[in-house]
Amino acid sequence: MPFVDVVIYSFHYLLDPKVAEQVSKELSKDAIVVFDEAHNIDNVCIESLSIDLTRPMLDSAARSVTKLGEKIEEIKTTDAAKLQDEYAKLVEGLEEPASEAADEDNFMSNPVLPDDLLNEAIPGNIRKAEHFVAFLKRFVEYLKTRMRVLHVVAETPLSFLQHLKDITYIERRPLRFCAERLQSMIRTLELNRLDEYSSLQKVASFATLVATYEKGFLLILEPFETDNATVPNPIFHFT
Repeated sequence: MPFVDVVIYSFHYLLDPKVAEQVSKELSKDAIVVFDEAHNIDNVCIESLSIDLTRPMLDSAARSVTKLGEKIEEIKTTDAAKLQDEYAKLVEGLEEPASEAADEDNFMSNPVLPDDLLNEAIPGNIRKAEHFVAFLKRFVEYLKTRMRVLHVVAETPLSFLQHLKDITYIERRPLRFCAERLQSMIRTLELNRLDEYSSLQKVASFATLVATYEKGFLLILEPFETDNATVPNPIFHFT
């Protein structure tokens, strides 16, 4: 008597590229996929590549950047070879052997990068740990300045990137590698309290998304959390 395997799980495990790469990669090409409540598919797809940043998140991210800088200075005196080994790997590219990726306990789910990007070397200006920390600090400070608005601002990723470049001289290409570069640094420094870096992870993912995807996406900066609010509590949406 014929039989089948039935797998039931959330939309996100199949539609969110960050999750699907880990969970649904081995799904057979002959599999029959049935969506319940399929009218929610659009929202799930939008959410999977959307990020919201708030001022408290940016403040937390700034503190995390400072901690990273302190940890790097510490490891320079105790085990500088770790940083040198990481630098050598970053020159070769981001993609890792499948066996290593499977065994690794990832710090975060990063935005999915195109294969051609994974095979590229990390840009030279963010390969060294201390240079990447300085890069993150500039980017976080820029985002903080953008939060100082009292009206809604909407712009395309290209417009955002151009303004960023004009103000900070940060180029698009290193931004695309931010999420993966941060993950590499977290592994190299062997940090334990990863929850302290969750806001910085969001900032890095925001950078990667805005620099990687442009068509069909928009950045919206809202000064108030709700329509009736009178005290500014800005939110930066990438959606």
